[in-house]
Amino acid sequence: MAAPVEPFLREALAWCVAQLGPCRLGADASNAHPDARATLARLHTPHGICFLKVHRDAAHWAGEVHAYEHWSAAFGDYAPQLLAVRADPPLALVVTALPGRPLEEAALEPAQQRRAWQAAGRALGGLHGWQAGSWFGSCRRDGAPLQDPIDDPCVYFRAQFEDWLARAARIGSLSGAEEEVVHAAIEHIPLFAGERPVPCHYDYCPPNWLVDAHGALTGVIDFEFSRWDVRVTDFARLPGWEWMARPDLFDAFVAGYGRAFAPRELIQLRVARVLYALGAIVWGNEYNYFGFAAEGRQALQQLASEPW
Repeated sequence: MAAPVEPFLREALAWCVAQLGPCRLGADASNAHPDARATLARLHTPHGICFLKVHRDAAHWAGEVHAYEHWSAAFGDYAPQLLAVRADPPLALVVTALPGRPLEEAALEPAQQRRAWQAAGRALGGLHGWQAGSWFGSCRRDGAPLQDPIDDPCVYFRAQFEDWLARAARIGSLSGAEEEVVHAAIEHIPLFAGERPVPCHYDYCPPNWLVDAHGALTGVIDFEFSRWDVRVTDFARLPGWEWMARPDLFDAFVAGYGRAFAPRELIQLRVARVLYALGAIVWGNEYNYFGFAAEGRQALQQLASEPW
């Protein structure tokens, strides 16, 4: 017997029928994150296979819709097409399905993996060069800042560190040695001075890259975290920690991007990696996602062993 459909999903499906014509709910494809941000469902529609995404968080919905309406064109045919947007609860959107499967699920040879990472880096270069911004942070659907805009990259990075450290202190999730690594990174935040905001995917990693059976890139998905940020951020938020485990893949990623990191940017990248590892530790403990927290700790240990 099929599992019952949640009421909010039934309402969203009725909306899809009104927008797109006859629709049939396929197998659930929701990404089961502990914080249950959204539900993703496959739809059979007159437009072909599509995905219905129902957001529980208005900020994530706004950021994703803005990205699809203003930034996703930077990826050309690699980005899904936005077919419909629901601005009333339940907040939702419908996008076309793309061929391929997430790179993390694809059984590829090492050389194929490197080619896929290189192609992903090349595609990211298009996003970062799409347009320039004037402030850092998340967008509302109309492009206005979600919170008070910050135009100083140093202030922006420091605020993120302070937020994660405050959350870490509330639950006691950091050791003294880990705090030292974090504070050493904070000391290098002045090296971000003068950086300008670029559109960032902010979750640019193998789970969100689609590839075919040979490793050719076929799509980039999941824009809910997109925001104006510093370009190195999109090289640091890798939940597979490939910069540690598979540096050959990261090197291919940078080669595809087509712009080597200057010495100053390499330090920026390290600061961004510390920030992501800190977030992994805190978020993992907050949501009982302890494997991710353990990986964050391992990353901080690795970063502590490298000279600034």
